[in-house]
Amino acid sequence: MKIGIVGRPHVGKTTVFNALARSAAETGNYGGRQQTNLSTIAVPDKRLERLFEVLKPKKMTPATINYVDIAGGPKVDLEKLLAGERRESSFPPALLAELRTVDALAHVVRIFADETVPHVDGSVNPERDIDTVALEFTFADLQVIEDRLVRLRKQFQNEKSPALQSELRVLAECQQTLEEGVPLRSLELSAADEKRIRGYGFLTLKPLLHILNIGESQLDAVAAIQGRFSDYAEQRRTAVIVLAAQLEMEIAQLDEADAEVFMAEMGLGASALARFINTSYRLLGLITFFTGGPKEVRAWTLREGQTAVEAASVIHTDFGRGFIRSETIYWEELAACGGFTQARSMGKLRAEGKTHQVQDGEVLVILANPTS
Repeated sequence: MKIGIVGRPHVGKTTVFNALARSAAETGNYGGRQQTNLSTIAVPDKRLERLFEVLKPKKMTPATINYVDIAGGPKVDLEKLLAGERRESSFPPALLAELRTVDALAHVVRIFADETVPHVDGSVNPERDIDTVALEFTFADLQVIEDRLVRLRKQFQNEKSPALQSELRVLAECQQTLEEGVPLRSLELSAADEKRIRGYGFLTLKPLLHILNIGESQLDAVAAIQGRFSDYAEQRRTAVIVLAAQLEMEIAQLDEADAEVFMAEMGLGASALARFINTSYRLLGLITFFTGGPKEVRAWTLREGQTAVEAASVIHTDFGRGFIRSETIYWEELAACGGFTQARSMGKLRAEGKTHQVQDGEVLVILANPTS
C-alpha cells in the first residue's frame, strides 16, 4: 500500500510524515522544496506477534505501508480558480506523476494557528484549503481526460472498435462529472469501467483521507472539530481523522514505554500511526491474512472480497497459477491450538477452494502444483 501525503504549503505535511514514519525529515522552511520524502514502515499487528510466539519461526515479516510526502504546490488564488481563469493544475508535472502511482491520498488540512508559521493565503481557513486542493486535482484530471479524448476521437474515426467506444463513453462521463465539480470517487463505476480508466491514475478517483492537523491547545476541541467536518466524512471513499501532528511527531521519537506513559498523561488513545492505519485500511477496503512455517510468519495485505487464489498470487504468482486448495484457520484458533500440527489433529484446519473469500485474520497454507 502506497499513500501520498499532500496539502497546501506550511500545513504540516512533513510533520505528519515524521509522526507516521518515525522519521526526522526537515520541516519548517523546508516546505518550499520540490522533492519528496519517502518511507516504508512496518504495520504493527499484535496478531502477527502472537503467531510468532506460538509458531516460533526464524523470522517475522509484517505488512508494510509506503508513505510519500509530496511537496506543496505554489500559492494559488481560489477566487480565480472558481472564476475559471485557470484550467491547469499548479502542481509540477513530476509531482502529479508521483501522485498518480499511489493507492490513496492523505490530505493534511491546517487547523492549528501559529503566527511564526504564516499561512500562504494570510489566514487559516481549512474549508478553503480543501476546496483549493480539490480544484487542483480536478484540473489535473480534466487535462488528462481532454488530451486523451482528442486522440481517441481521431483514432475512432479510423477504428470504430467496441473497446474504443467504451473508453470514449466512460471518459466522457468522467469529464462531465468533473465539470460539475464532483470528484470521480463519487461515481458508481462498474468493475469493467473502473478497469478501463485505472491506468490513468486519476487523482479525484483515489480514496481520500483528510488529516485535520490541530495544535496541542485544541485537543479538548477534537469532538467539535470532527463535527464541523462530518459532511466530508460522509462523502464516498472519503474519511476524516484529527491529529495533533507536532505532538504526535514528538511522541514518535520516544521509545514504546515512554510513549505509552506520555499518551496516557495527555489523554490520547491510540497513536497517530495506529489510527492512520486503521482508517486507511477501512477506506481502501483492505484486510490482513497470514502465512506461517518454520522459516517465517508473515502478514499480507488483500482487498476485501478477494479469493484464496488471489491471495495465493499475492504470495507468489506461481502459487496462483498452480493453486489446488488452501488450508485455512483463524489466527486465534491456531494460537489456541499451539501450532499447525495440533490444529490438524483437532480437525481445525478447513480445506477451501479457489472461490473462498479470505477473511481478515485468517491464516492460509497454500497447496499448489509446481508451474513451469
